[in-house]
Amino acid sequence: MKKNYVCLERINRRLVNILDSLELHICIFNSMEQKEIVEFIYNLQNRGRKNELGVDRFQHIFLEHTYSKQKKWMCGKGHVTIQFICCYNYAVEKNRIPLGILRNVIADPIPNIFKLMIKQLITSHVLPINCVPDSCIINIYEPGDCILPHIDSHDFVRPFSTVSFLNEYNIMFGHKLKSVGPGEFIGSASIPLPVGFMLVLNGNGDDLAKHCIPTVSYKRISVTFRKMDKAKQPHNFKLD
Repeated sequence: MKKNYVCLERINRRLVNILDSLELHICIFNSMEQKEIVEFIYNLQNRGRKNELGVDRFQHIFLEHTYSKQKKWMCGKGHVTIQFICCYNYAVEKNRIPLGILRNVIADPIPNIFKLMIKQLITSHVLPINCVPDSCIINIYEPGDCILPHIDSHDFVRPFSTVSFLNEYNIMFGHKLKSVGPGEFIGSASIPLPVGFMLVLNGNGDDLAKHCIPTVSYKRISVTFRKMDKAKQPHNFKLD
């Protein structure tokens, strides 16, 4: 069972449904599955704090991009990010590395529990068979954290999917999103994402409309699955 959305905005003098092709798939993961996934993610977080993620155990090279803590932005503590298969550079720092997939950086392989999630998305027809995700990113948010307005990089093909755990939160959409305070935004549509539900972003819902996450009031976790553009894959990438 899925839900579609309509939100009309006037763009270049014509009305456009900015949420066209956005889908919310209901009750994809039950409470027992959610509990198992969350416990596994907490274990990953603890390992990341101890520098046990992103380690090439044969060459003893620490690959710092698998586990990272984002810089604080105006409010919150800065959410934790754990990336598998590829690592995406979200900000241009002093080293001037451009935004996008870091093609020379190795990340840990996707754990089996997330591979089973991907299989479930394909067999239940949430995602098409010609767009099987080959990368995964986990975001762990503390109260006060937020995500700024953005359109996802085309280093990843469409569609892609994200699921929320622990607590429901709102994701805001708009062709133009306006910041009105720390972690506060004004947009055309605000969509609640209940725990265990899967949001699939495609078409206007990702390429025309920006989206953001206003300040969260409670701790939450998101797991996002995406397929890399072949031209942007890490140089050492091998299909698992």
